[in-house]
Amino acid sequence: MVENCFNKLYRMFNADNQIVITQDTWIISDTHFFHENIGRYCNRPENWQELIINNWNNLISPEDTVLHLGDFALGKKSNFELLTGTLNGRLFLIQGNHDRLSQSYCEAIGVTLIKYSIQIELEDRMKLIFSHRPIVPLEDGWINLHGHIHNVPPPPEGSNLGANHINMSIEVREYRPWRLKDIISRLG
Repeated sequence: MVENCFNKLYRMFNADNQIVITQDTWIISDTHFFHENIGRYCNRPENWQELIINNWNNLISPEDTVLHLGDFALGKKSNFELLTGTLNGRLFLIQGNHDRLSQSYCEAIGVTLIKYSIQIELEDRMKLIFSHRPIVPLEDGWINLHGHIHNVPPPPEGSNLGANHINMSIEVREYRPWRLKDIISRLG
């Protein structure tokens, strides 16, 4: 069933970007590289940055597409350059609340910055929205893959999250990216 959903490529356009999403697109959110306090806030393992990088590069090839749902990294521009030179794949980043780099800088380091959510409708009529923050309320029939809430109890605006909200924050996803086809296959 999953294979049939992706008989063609899905091209998403906004004013600035084009992204191609296929069944083999990798999805990840809220890595927060170089964020000194996130380990304590979210009870991450001591070696969390190394763990994420190793998992990322063990799964993702240089030719793969990665859709990051926001809050990629913090700090100096040199941190971003180090990461983009280290991590495999072509990175598309939906801008999260901690992603503060300009579109032109991201393009210069090979990252496509997306300032809006992405919506796709699959051939079997499954409708997906990729966003940083959970979308509440969510229209009937849509599935929202999001980040932002990590592994902590959701804030009041997140109390309405249901089965159609899929949290892709790394703390609840084994500190690794997931292929879109594997996420969809778990939906049943």
